[in-house]
Amino acid sequence: AGAVPLAKIFGAQLAKDPAEMLSIMIPAVALGNALSIVIAGLLDKLGKIKPSLTGNGKLMIVKEQETFQEEKRSPVDYKIMGSGLLMSLGFYVIGSILGKFFPQIHSYAWMIISVAVVKAIGIIPEKFEEGAFQWFGFVMTSMTTVLLIGIGVAYTNLGEVLNALTPQYLLLVSVTVLGAALGSGLVGRVVGFYTIESSITAGLCMANMGGTGDVAVLSASKRMELMPFSQISSRIGGAFMLILASTLLKFFA
Repeated sequence: AGAVPLAKIFGAQLAKDPAEMLSIMIPAVALGNALSIVIAGLLDKLGKIKPSLTGNGKLMIVKEQETFQEEKRSPVDYKIMGSGLLMSLGFYVIGSILGKFFPQIHSYAWMIISVAVVKAIGIIPEKFEEGAFQWFGFVMTSMTTVLLIGIGVAYTNLGEVLNALTPQYLLLVSVTVLGAALGSGLVGRVVGFYTIESSITAGLCMANMGGTGDVAVLSASKRMELMPFSQISSRIGGAFMLILASTLLKFFA
């Protein structure tokens, strides 16, 4: 979801075929995802060696642990799921409209920003949020593989992928993922988060392959309860990357 609009942004600014751009980015997505999973497993081991660095699945450092009630989810209902689909399409339209008026930022980024604003304000009824959650779960479990195959067949040039796999490229991806993990861990500690949990959610879950990558990273680190925070990192972090890419290309393209 991030690589496709990013490829379009680069293609438009550099006057190149977006498919060519995507072929260069796909190895970074795959390698970054694999490296994020490995680092997540290592961070879990580090937490057992240095217990002071981890909250064992809790993100925030608090003197007295607060008790949180587990969020109850409704059983799958097609009517509720349909409302989630309709709401998703509505936000897509909003993002597309804003993208027409403010083309400096990709419409996909506007869509995510609008969702974040509406969620922060809290104006959407809970039943519609449940519908969005059920629709997301359906797409993630049923369509991810199909979408990846479609992208691979329609957009990925294997020749470009092989040409991109150079030692410099591998080094760049490795340094990027390690930097994301280290930087988010250090900053997280400063603002009151556990180092390892902050590194996993804000760092690795932004450098992986989105929703499916979040599941793999949290499984490797044995911290599936951090999924809500990981989703925020993937969605908001992805939108920020699109905005950053659009801005930087204006100056350096």
